[in-house]
Order: sequence, then C-alpha cells, then structure tokens
Amino acid sequence: MRPSKRAVGLLLGAGILFLIGTNVQAGWLYVLAALLLGALAAGLVLPFAALRGLSIELVVPDEAEQGTPTIVELRVDGSSRGVRRNVTVRDTHLEPVDGLLPPIRRGERIEVTTLRTPRRRGEVVTVQAELRSNAPFGVAERRVRAKLLARTLVLPRVFPLGNLPFVEPIATNARAVHEAPRRGQGPDYLGIREYRAGDPMRHVHWALTARHGRLMVREFEEERTRRLAVVVDTERDEGDAWTPLDRCCSAAASVLDAATAQGQGARLIAARPGLGIDVLSRADRSEMFRWLANLQPSGIPLEAALGGLGREDLRGIQTVVIAMPVWGRGGRDGLYGDVRRLAHLVPRVVCVLVEASATDAGSVAGGLGASGADVRRWGPEDDLAEAMSSRGVLA
Repeated sequence: MRPSKRAVGLLLGAGILFLIGTNVQAGWLYVLAALLLGALAAGLVLPFAALRGLSIELVVPDEAEQGTPTIVELRVDGSSRGVRRNVTVRDTHLEPVDGLLPPIRRGERIEVTTLRTPRRRGEVVTVQAELRSNAPFGVAERRVRAKLLARTLVLPRVFPLGNLPFVEPIATNARAVHEAPRRGQGPDYLGIREYRAGDPMRHVHWALTARHGRLMVREFEEERTRRLAVVVDTERDEGDAWTPLDRCCSAAASVLDAATAQGQGARLIAARPGLGIDVLSRADRSEMFRWLANLQPSGIPLEAALGGLGREDLRGIQTVVIAMPVWGRGGRDGLYGDVRRLAHLVPRVVCVLVEASATDAGSVAGGLGASGADVRRWGPEDDLAEAMSSRGVLA
C-alpha cells in the first residue's frame, strides 16, 4: 500500500477544518472534516477489495524475432463477486507494458492484445505480473504480484542480404541436411568399421584397434552440399539492447539465411559457457537460429575458437565467416595469425566486423585484410546488406 499526495492533502485539510471549527464553534466545519477523513479511510481500504480474486495469464508465442513486433495477449479473470474498476496491469515480457483494464464484472474474462518488440535475443521467461489499483479516489495505491509463467525464445534478427559475393550457388537441388547420410569423405563422423584396402591410415581408430586386435577405421559422411562455416565471437558483451553479441548473431543468422537460400549447408562454431568450443552441424535453419538465440558471453577469446579448428573440422568448407565485435583500437596479432592459417586451409575467409560508435576498426580491419581475409565493416548506423556486399578494406 502506497499513500499518495492526495492522501496527505485530505488528512491535512481535515485537520485544518477541525482546528478552525473548534475555534469558531462551527459544526458544519466538523462535518466537512469528517467527510474528508471518510474519503481518506475509504481510499485506504477499497483498493484491497479491488484486486481480490483476480488472476492473470499471458498468452505468448513460443518464438519471436528480435526487433520485430510480436503479439502478446493478456487475460485477466474476474472474481466471483463484485465489479473491479481502475485496475492497471504491468508486465515485462519481451518489453515493459502498462495497461489500464476496463471494468471487470463478476466471473468475466478480460482479454487485452498488445504489440511488443523484443529488445534482446535469447530466452525470455516471465514469472509474475503486477496488478495495481488506486480506486476509487486515488488516495492510495495497492500493488499485488500475480504469479504466472510465460516463456518465449527470441531469435536473432534476420536481414535480407540477397546474393552475397562469397556465397556461390551450387549446381544441385539436394538438401543441405540429409536424413539418410551416405558414407564418404565428408567432415562429419558417421561410425566405426573394419579396415578395408585403400582406407587412409589417418582414419585408423587406434584405441579400438588395440581392443579388437584388428584394424578399425573411422567412417565419415559424404560431403555433398555443406560448404559454409560461421564462427561467432562470444568472448564478451555489453549493453541491454541490440548489443554487440546480438548484432554478431544477427549477422550470422542473415548469412546463414542467404546461404541456405542458395542451396548451401552450414556449420556454426562458437565458444559457450561450460561447453568450451561448440560446433553445430547437420542442423536445419530453425535449429541453427535457436542455437544462435541461446549464445551467451563465454569469456573465451576468439583466438581459442579459431586456433582449435583443423583440417578435419573444415573438411568440405569453402568459406569461413567470422562475426566479431571490435572493442578497442589496438591490433590483435594472435587473431591475425589464426586468420592467416585459416586462409591456407579454406578457399576464403570473411571477417564481419561489428563496430560500435566509439570504436575505430581501421587497424583491426587492416590487420585482418593483410592476413588474407575479406573484411566487411558493419557500423551501428549502416545497412547490413550494403556492408556485406562490399569490402571494408581497399585492396
């Protein structure tokens, strides 16, 4: 219960009228003072009854996209007796919303549709909403926290990029992810079998060979359409809306969307808290977007993620796209060395530099360009499609 300035005014007014009435012996002033005190007492008591018996529910989508308006429905059920008036509901699911409800009659359900724009990527869980009432005189406001459970996964924002110069269409209608993988020399591990004449010795599984007493080799899935790998820098993040990590995930999702539209498959690589370097492959578009939505700052440098990539990890990959924020003005010699090594393992390395307004990415872009990478610079006010279609470093 929170008394308002109006409550203080009523109490002060009643006291003044009482003192004046005592001095001049005017009974009607006593009556006015009593009326003010009565209004004050009613305003303190009635808000308790206004919120009694109300229950609230949020009807939310399972998934939403960051920066895209989403419909959220608010349902409030009335009590078994009386009419509830001047009730305000506040909840923070996807974004903070305050709404004044119409009068709620006995046993009635009020449904209010709101349009909300998610500010942050990731899972949003809301466990309570706040009901408020200052009926009938605005003397005091009562607040009640109502329990509920609403859960929405906010996917990274996807920008249409069209045809990217580093994503070449493939001459096949085969799906990027196969339900029935075929044996071959692809990048994904398929199983173990006995050695056959002609099998590379680098595929021998020495531990199982010693256990079974005969040569056992690893078997891999045939590589047919998977050609793109996207690495997301998750070392750190800052801010509470459209953060550098959010923008990196958005750039990654947009590139993946453009690649799958051209028939290419993809592999996602990022450091994750408690998991180390995590690799997602053989996943469809929806699963990749959910994976990006759940990325959180890991504290693991990008150099660690890139340094752990070898030939087996990049088998069949034609392009490696690195989405990374720029935090400072200094160079990163270790990163340049890792990019130079990747440029010798795959045909093309593309670095997407997510720039903040207070950073100067010129030195980092120059170092990456000298290391053999194609650099794209995405500033906070720039259009991503334009940034991705042109080089950020002049040759």
